[in-house]
Amino acid sequence: MDERTGLVVVCALMAGCAAFGPFPHPVPLLFGIAAAAAANAAFPLMRTFGAALLGGVAATGIALAPVAYVTCSAEKFTDVFACTGDAPTWHMTGSVLVAGLSGAGLVLARVLGTAALERQLAASRRRGDVG
Repeated sequence: MDERTGLVVVCALMAGCAAFGPFPHPVPLLFGIAAAAAANAAFPLMRTFGAALLGGVAATGIALAPVAYVTCSAEKFTDVFACTGDAPTWHMTGSVLVAGLSGAGLVLARVLGTAALERQLAASRRRGDVG
């Protein structure tokens, strides 16, 4: 499986989690942003933007993971987040999952960019442009 196919799989997983996952707000939004970033990272022109966005979503996912537990443990902020049932658990699960998938997409984008650069260098050497 090449890296581009891997990015398509990561994008599909994230889009599926955004559409059908039991995750409370704002986790589906993070999945949607990460899916768009993975789609962008598959193309050479948008690879840098997609990789930067994937890195941002990964960092945001890690930062948001404990928010539900902190919010639900204080009486003052219970209206900020749905603290009923297992919503905090799904929030943390979704945040960690989006961070992991974004990290995987980031690695795939980096490998894809390196492979493209190596192909360009090999073509330049064959033409005699580079020594």
